[in-house]
Amino acid sequence: MRLVVCLAGLSVVIAGLTGVRLRHGVTVRTEENDIMPQNVTLYRQDDERWAKDRLGDSSYTMKSSGCLVSCIASAVNMEGGQAVTPGELNTLFSEHDVYDREGNLQWKALEKAGGYSVNVYQNVSEAEIDSCLTAGHYPIVRVRVNGIGNYHYVLIVGIEDCDYICMDPLKDELTGLSRYLNRVYAMRLVM
Repeated sequence: MRLVVCLAGLSVVIAGLTGVRLRHGVTVRTEENDIMPQNVTLYRQDDERWAKDRLGDSSYTMKSSGCLVSCIASAVNMEGGQAVTPGELNTLFSEHDVYDREGNLQWKALEKAGGYSVNVYQNVSEAEIDSCLTAGHYPIVRVRVNGIGNYHYVLIVGIEDCDYICMDPLKDELTGLSRYLNRVYAMRLVM
């Protein structure tokens, strides 16, 4: 009997913790069938060429926290901007104080540093994501690793079989947003 009570209690705790981890996220699923990605630039944040580079003056490195920078580099390259690697972009951002002391990217500073245009969306929706993709832009979204882990950024590059296709800076191949339970916590567009 005690085992049943313990298991029931553990189930309640796990459900509560999962609920806390998933709050503030929006589940997005598209009705679109296919918007196939063209010439996707795959970058890994842990690439040995820049993995040990620090994000500004912070203690964080590209390997530990460079997913957002890697997504921006990929998006800029795919939109036909000047080709840039995550390492080069991190150097530019570090030199122009785009990061705060914790290694967080400051969006206003980013616009000033590299001549980039930034759209910080207040809300996330399928309509906004689909609109970006249709216009040839690639939204960067905050997800949780494996759906419930730490926050992580991926770049949405297309749609296949009603699943958003993402460039994940921790993977060597494209992956579906379904891998992250289709939950998005924030959306940015950098051009």
